[in-house]
Amino acid sequence: MGTVRAIVRKVTLEIIYDVVDERTKEIKEEIKDIRTEIKDMRTEYIGEFKSVNSRIDQIHMRLDQIMHMLADIIKERK
Repeated sequence: MGTVRAIVRKVTLEIIYDVVDERTKEIKEEIKDIRTEIKDMRTEYIGEFKSVNSRIDQIHMRLDQIMHMLADIIKERK
């Protein structure tokens, strides 16, 4: 009887280890996929940030030009 128990216990543990190994592989693959998605999103956001930053710089330069033009108009009127 003890031998049967030992065999059942060993087989059960092997099954559990196989299931854990398989699930660990699945989880590692999911983590890899998530990391890839995060990397792609980061690259996309960096590109968008640069674009927005460039647009802000353009608007800032245009505002400076308008302010100088207004200052010149005010000087001419005095």
